[in-house]
Amino acid sequence: MPESADVIVIGAGVVGCSVAYYLAREGIKVTLLEREAIGSGASAHATGSLSLLGAEFSAGASFEMARASYADFYQLAPELEDATGMDLLYQRRPSLRLALDDEEVDLIRELMVWQEPHVKMHWIDADEVRAIEPRLSPSIVGAMYEDESAQLDSYRFNLALARGAELKGADIIHREVTGLITNGSTVAGVRTASGDVHCDAVVVAAGTWSRAFTPWLGFPVPVRPMKGERLLLNYPGEPLPVLISSPRRGHMISRRDGLTSVGSTGGRDYDRRDLFAGEEFDRQPTESARLELLQRAIDVLPDLERAELVQQLAGSRPLSPDSKPIIGPVPGWDGIYLATGHTTKGIHLGPVTGRIITDYVRHGSTAAVSDMTEFLPDRFADFADADFLVAAQSAEE
Repeated sequence: MPESADVIVIGAGVVGCSVAYYLAREGIKVTLLEREAIGSGASAHATGSLSLLGAEFSAGASFEMARASYADFYQLAPELEDATGMDLLYQRRPSLRLALDDEEVDLIRELMVWQEPHVKMHWIDADEVRAIEPRLSPSIVGAMYEDESAQLDSYRFNLALARGAELKGADIIHREVTGLITNGSTVAGVRTASGDVHCDAVVVAAGTWSRAFTPWLGFPVPVRPMKGERLLLNYPGEPLPVLISSPRRGHMISRRDGLTSVGSTGGRDYDRRDLFAGEEFDRQPTESARLELLQRAIDVLPDLERAELVQQLAGSRPLSPDSKPIIGPVPGWDGIYLATGHTTKGIHLGPVTGRIITDYVRHGSTAAVSDMTEFLPDRFADFADADFLVAAQSAEE
């Protein structure tokens, strides 16, 4: 194990590996620490959807960050595939944001007001929807057509980021962090069960486990695990020509490996007791979620009754109190940064998070997003408690 590094990144999900990759690409000596396996948290079971539509992003800086990270994939995906030889199953296709009732029409049109000036999209009626895909339900009343959306395999993406970081000089060590080494308000390294690693900066990108750093930092890291489940189906019909989602029924995506992904359950699908039961419970697939997801999928595409269930995935997403990521320097500390709380958008926002943290490490600020105010950790300086259920119920995936 290396005795020192310029920067230590804690957590090897997509966010942590993105940070390590972008740091290493700038010639910074990085050590990436992971207590389990690469992609063993939320990144392993994520859909990998890179859509700009939906309620996960809000007008202003949130949508700016989403668009910036989406654009990063144009270069990053082929760059990683060329460097690692991995197929990320990356695809860019048009998408449909379906409305099966008037409530969904209203939800979609409310977002259109501020999304449409930034994204090539337009409303189409039910006949136009079925002209694109005749197998869709006759209950559909219309849809938002997006000229381009994207999707990839989140686990392969995670592994490629990790390997790409290694190829650029990063060290990946499987060790659990047991504490921080500090000199006054300046970080000097981290402690692990196998010894200390000294550094000039630490990035906490531990997903749902990030809140464990609260007592070491003396600063709140308000992240809770939010359960989510999705299904992979073997559907004998032709692949869908578009990526599909709806506000109340989740996504339906024909992947490049031939499987169909449907889901996902979110905060609205669990009561308070089950929603925040903890990481171990979250990894257990449930029959209720399986039946709910299958019914939702059949409501949208009745022919999916012929599909065979291949895999049911379950796990936690790192939920912040306001559903927005927590990115940037920790108040009161020199050299400690947070990159966590991405809720259901860690895959989508991984690249821009990596660029932002790299900017802060190198320059003390970032221009990747024009206004970082709503993402910085200091917004939780006076945090005591919050009703995470409110944020969880707004999650669509």
